[in-house]
Amino acid sequence: MRKPTLMIAVGMPGPHGNDDEDDLNREQDGNGDSDVATEAIMSIVNHLKDSKASAVRDIRAFTAALEDLCQAFMDKDYHAVGDAADAARDALHNLISQ
Repeated sequence: MRKPTLMIAVGMPGPHGNDDEDDLNREQDGNGDSDVATEAIMSIVNHLKDSKASAVRDIRAFTAALEDLCQAFMDKDYHAVGDAADAARDALHNLISQ
């Protein structure tokens, strides 16, 4: 009696990237990069238009958290890096989700 065989195949992209027709990124700006940065900036600008002073406060909270993140990294205080990264994430979320 013949033993059943099992084959598991894992697809890998070719040396020139993914050749899939659906993954050509034709709707991008032409450089192939994700448009997440543009969306984030547009969200911030719209938040400034809508919320004015409170948006400025949110932007300043985000930039302060980034400054804390950089300083903690330079001080090699990796616990503070994690805390500052959490604060930056929260501040960014508050900034772009409104």
